[in-house]
Amino acid sequence: MLEVFRKKGVNQTILWVITVIVILSFGVFWTANRYDTGVNSVGTMYGHSVSRQDFEQAYDDARDQDIRTYGTDFFKNSAKFDLEAQAWDRLILLREARKRGIRISDAQVVDAIASMPFFQTGGKFDEVRYEETVQSPDGFDRPTHDFEEGVRRQLMIKKLVDQVAPEKTFTDAELRNIYDKRNEKITLQYVLFNAADYAKNVPVTDEGINKYYQQHHEEFAAPPSIVLNYVQTKNKALAQALSRQLVPGSDFAATAKKLNLEVKTSAAFTQDQPILTFAYNPDNIQKFFAMEPGEYSPVLEAPDGWQIVQLKEKHPSSIPALKDIKDKVKEALLLEKGFSLAKPQADKALAALTKALKTKDFKTAATDLGLKVQETPAFGRREFIASTGLIAEFQQEVDELNADKRLSGVIATSQGPAIIYLEKEQKPSKAEFDSDKENFREMLGAEERNQLLVAFITRLRAEADVHSRIKTR
Repeated sequence: MLEVFRKKGVNQTILWVITVIVILSFGVFWTANRYDTGVNSVGTMYGHSVSRQDFEQAYDDARDQDIRTYGTDFFKNSAKFDLEAQAWDRLILLREARKRGIRISDAQVVDAIASMPFFQTGGKFDEVRYEETVQSPDGFDRPTHDFEEGVRRQLMIKKLVDQVAPEKTFTDAELRNIYDKRNEKITLQYVLFNAADYAKNVPVTDEGINKYYQQHHEEFAAPPSIVLNYVQTKNKALAQALSRQLVPGSDFAATAKKLNLEVKTSAAFTQDQPILTFAYNPDNIQKFFAMEPGEYSPVLEAPDGWQIVQLKEKHPSSIPALKDIKDKVKEALLLEKGFSLAKPQADKALAALTKALKTKDFKTAATDLGLKVQETPAFGRREFIASTGLIAEFQQEVDELNADKRLSGVIATSQGPAIIYLEKEQKPSKAEFDSDKENFREMLGAEERNQLLVAFITRLRAEADVHSRIKTR
C-alpha cells in the first residue's frame, strides 16, 4: 500500500517543506541518539526545558512525514534518517509559527488528508483505508487523532515557510536569461602578467623573509586535522555486536580483540583532504571532525563492508615555525613583489587594449602590444572545474562579461595580474530551452526559496541555542 507514496507529485506542496528541513538538519551524530525514558526533559531550547512528551511528538511527526515522502524506502533505509535532528528543527519552527499566530483549522486538516492519494480509492477518500494505513504497524503505527494533529503541525510549518519564503515567479524572458547564463559555453582569451617572471631578479634577504612571515603568518596556518582509530569488517552483525559493547571509556582495541577484530589507526588528515578510506561519504567526514576524542561512531556502511570509528586525536589549526616553511614564505614574498611590479604593466596594457579594440580584435590588439595571448577551452560559467588553474579562477569574473562588455579589468590570479576577454558565447538553442523551461522554472523557484530558508533557519537555530540531553548509544 505504501508504494503509492513514492509516486512523483504526491502531495508535493507539503513534502517540499520537510525536504528542506532534512537537508538542513542538525549535526546530531547520525541516528545513534537515544534518551533516558525515566527523565522528563530531553534538553533545553530558547533557555527553556523541552519535555520528553513534546520531543516524542515531534519525532513521530518527523517519522510520519518521511513515510509520506519516501514510502517503503523509509522502512528499507530507516537507519539513514536522522529523525531526532528533524524533531529539533520541528520544535524550533513550530515555536516560531505559534509566535506569529499561525493557526490551522480542522477543515484544513481534513482537506489535506483527504487529498492525499494514498488514502484514496478510485480517486475518493477511503476512511477504512485511511484508518488501516495510519494504525497499521507496517504503516504509520499511530492513533488517527495523533496522526491528524501531526498533519496540523506540518501545515503550520508549511504556512510559516510560505510566509518566510513565498514562491517567486519568473517571466519567460527572465528565465531564458538565467538559463543561458547557466548552460552556455564560453571561450576566453587572456593575457597573463606572470608575477614569477617579474620577480626573477628581485633580491630577497632573510630579514625580508622574516618580516613577511611576521606580517602574514596567519596565511600559513595549517588547517585542523584528526587521527582516527577504526575497525573495518565485511560482517555487519559482527560490527553491530562490537558497537553494542563500546561505551565511553571503553578500550577499543581490547573490546575489538574479543571479537577477533583489529583496530587500525589512520594518519592525520584534514577535512578538505580526507583519507580515501573515509572520503567515500563527505557527511561522515564532517561528523568525524565534530566528534570529541574517545567518542565512537555508530556502525557505518562503507564500500567494502562496515566501519566503526573512534576519534583518537584532534589537532587545532596551527601556524608552523618559520624554519619549517621558509621556502614557502620566500615563494609567497617573491610572488607579492612580482605582482607589485607586474600590476602597473597590466594597467598600462588595459588602457591600450581598450583603445585598440575599437578597430581590432583582442588577439591582434594584444599581439601588437607584444603580449602573449592564450585561450581557454569552452567551459560553462557555472560548470564545476576540478582544475585549480586559471580557468577556475576566471570563473569568478566571467559573470560580468557579456556581448556588451567583453573586456575585463585587471584581475588578480594566483599567478599574477591578468586581463580576460570574452571571445565566444555558445548559448543553448531555443529548442533546448523550451524543453527544459518548466523544470528549470520549478528548480529556480525552489533555489530562491531554499536560500531564504537557509538564512531563516540558521538564524532561528542560533537563537534557539539547543542543548540536547539525548545520549549517544
